[in-house]
Amino acid sequence: MRTAIVSDLHLGAATGEDLARDPAVRHALLEEIAGADRLVLLGDALELRELPLPRVLDATRPFFEELGEAMAGRRVVLVPGNHDHRLAEPLLEALALEGGELGLEHRAPPAGEALARIDAWLGEAELGVAYPGLWLRDDVYATHGHYMDCHLSLPRLECIAAAAVMRGAGQPPDPASPADYERVLRPIYGFFSGLTEAGMSPGAKRPSERAWRAFNGQRRNGARARQAALGAAVPTGVWLVNRALRSQFDPDISAASISRSGIAGAAEMTRRLRIDATHVLTGHTHRAGPHDGEASAWTAPNGAQLHNTGNWVFADAFHHPGSPPGPYWPGTVTWVDEEGPPRRVALLLDRPRAELSAAVARAAAATATRR
Repeated sequence: MRTAIVSDLHLGAATGEDLARDPAVRHALLEEIAGADRLVLLGDALELRELPLPRVLDATRPFFEELGEAMAGRRVVLVPGNHDHRLAEPLLEALALEGGELGLEHRAPPAGEALARIDAWLGEAELGVAYPGLWLRDDVYATHGHYMDCHLSLPRLECIAAAAVMRGAGQPPDPASPADYERVLRPIYGFFSGLTEAGMSPGAKRPSERAWRAFNGQRRNGARARQAALGAAVPTGVWLVNRALRSQFDPDISAASISRSGIAGAAEMTRRLRIDATHVLTGHTHRAGPHDGEASAWTAPNGAQLHNTGNWVFADAFHHPGSPPGPYWPGTVTWVDEEGPPRRVALLLDRPRAELSAAVARAAAATATRR
């Protein structure tokens, strides 16, 4: 079975950064997956942290209708992540009522009004849900990777919230089950979801992205001064957080430090969950990899080769003018064939930055008119 994996579409983003809403970009994606026997949407398919659910579904309907035409007669598996965790709630509730314990893979038909609508839009494609991940082959496991937030050294909002919960409830044990991670993270997702539906979205202002932008400094007027000020403030702020929460966040928020943190977090998550696989696929951090020469660094303690499926989000904070495409450049599809290691295809490397920025601006304008 040829499986195509796409993660971090973030469809319905208020900023318009979800590139797959753009018809030309969507065409490239659907053309690439035309030969797939199965498509896995590996987490954060929907952006449910910025706009209420009805507006997100309204904005994303064309994507799912075209996806259904492209995948007619074949299977689409949706794996909820942290930004669309509410899509996993029907599965988790049913499992709890049955008295079951969440393991590495649970499958369910689409349940709840949001998934029912997506299922209808997909037409002749068959929709299924898997959580927190699924086995693509006996030796290949895939999960969104949001459990790694319990281990990341990056002081972003969700990781700090996880550290606050763990300050009282303790870290996931070693070894851990998915249920142990859910006890830490599920209350956070529910809280953020509730704020968004109430019109008080914590994700819309993107505090972590704004801090990263200021720290790494696109060279506009005042950027150097802001970078210097933040460079002085971040270590103090992180020290205070670490002291209060007994955490170990790193004040270094450079691109290199973020990459190292993501790899280490995925490795620790794989180790604690005892994922017995040759290859472990995640998304979540948006950092595609490993690239040439990086494989040895992308290895879990049990020897599993780690892979990240990248993203479909074009954010100015990570793609500076004049800079060549880097590991956060959007537009990757990961393929898992019947044998051999996973392989990534980068579909948008030849797209100019100005073209992607224009697509973002159009989507943002369209979102604003729907208010």
